[in-house]
Amino acid sequence: MGFYYLIDKTEESIRPRYMETIEESLNDTTHVLSAIVEEKIKSNPKERFHFKALLEQIFRKPFQNVRNRTFEAKIYSLLKTNADIQMYITDANGIVIFDSEKFREGLDYSKYNDVYLTLKGKYGVRSSKMIETEKEGALFIASPIRYENEIIGVLTVIKPKIGVIPFIEEAKNKFWRISLLVASSIAIVFSLLAYISFRPILRLSKYVNALRTNDKKPFPKLGIKELNDLGKEVDQLVIELEGKKYVESYVQTLTHEIKSPLSSILASVELIHSHPTEIDRLTKTIDAEAKRIQNLIDQLLELSSLEGKNSIQLEDTIHLVPLLEEVITRFEIELERKALIVKRIFPNHSFQIRGNQNYMRMAIENIIRNSIEFANPNDTITVRIEFDESSQTNLVISDQGQSIPDYAFPKLTEKFFSLPRPIGNRKSSGLGLSIVKEILDLHRAALKIRNLNPKGVEVKIEFRND
Repeated sequence: MGFYYLIDKTEESIRPRYMETIEESLNDTTHVLSAIVEEKIKSNPKERFHFKALLEQIFRKPFQNVRNRTFEAKIYSLLKTNADIQMYITDANGIVIFDSEKFREGLDYSKYNDVYLTLKGKYGVRSSKMIETEKEGALFIASPIRYENEIIGVLTVIKPKIGVIPFIEEAKNKFWRISLLVASSIAIVFSLLAYISFRPILRLSKYVNALRTNDKKPFPKLGIKELNDLGKEVDQLVIELEGKKYVESYVQTLTHEIKSPLSSILASVELIHSHPTEIDRLTKTIDAEAKRIQNLIDQLLELSSLEGKNSIQLEDTIHLVPLLEEVITRFEIELERKALIVKRIFPNHSFQIRGNQNYMRMAIENIIRNSIEFANPNDTITVRIEFDESSQTNLVISDQGQSIPDYAFPKLTEKFFSLPRPIGNRKSSGLGLSIVKEILDLHRAALKIRNLNPKGVEVKIEFRND
């Protein structure tokens, strides 16, 4: 784009540069012709009283001669066969007294810039159309005719632009041909250099991707010592990180999962001081959340033992409605803090699925926790169980909080990816939805997330019929 912009701007400057060159040449020409008239008057001062006759004597026959003359002048690739230059001369009042084409004689040109400015002692020039139907117009360059330092007339040379346009167009075409040739050469050279430079990098990139997917491939021949050294260092680093990655992942997960019950414990402790009459209920809450932390640790240890497995035993009969009520109750304090309302839409009959109740509880807690954190005060969180046309059971949890940006959707279930919360602009550790996705994969359930209109987010768990 930058190269095209440069070429385009350069091409646009061709026409004004050509016109400047023509103007410079015409300026010299008009001064030479004015000097011829001045010399005639100097040699016979009385001629100035017969100015028109003098001009007819000097210029009429030469212009008639040049109009009748034909020639073949091959200027670069263009052939010129006739002269198109014109000239008129005015007196000191700006009245045309001589015109090479005769039709201007007697006209008052004192208001035209070429004559007006020259009579004022300035450089007289204009660009105008000679007739209204003319497309390009002409350049009018004037110079004074002086006698004893007094301007007694103005001589204007006219060059129709139509005679210059073919040269400008030919120059533009030639410029574009050369520019395209240069651009093509640069592109070819750049492509070759890029191929030579990036080919080893692409090989190294493919090798690193193979390491990420545990695809065993031999180290490629890169041909560049620095890249060879870098590749070997990456290879060694992957080997060293293999043992750390597993532990680090679950330490992060454990930290993330403990945050919610720990917050509940701290909130209960605060309430004991302000509401001593509620000490029994709050003590039970602290006890329940402490046990929950213990359960979380046990569950994460159990989950870590499943690393690398494609399936688990789904032996529990999970009564979904009681499980949802249990999870919602655990968030009672957080819901009260933000004055949130939980709307339940459950079927009248009992509904159950096969799975691992601890893991399923963990997944649902993460989803509801996200809804609470992204909801605004006094919002409603809706939890419902629905059935689609194929009698497939879906658990849908929706809120009225902020929508998810489009760029974030592909990353939602990636570990450590997190969006800022509306209050405090803080972020979580980014492990919640990655845990949900892993648990649902083990249950062969699908996770679907979408924005609601005008605001809010809906998270849907689609359970398999079997």
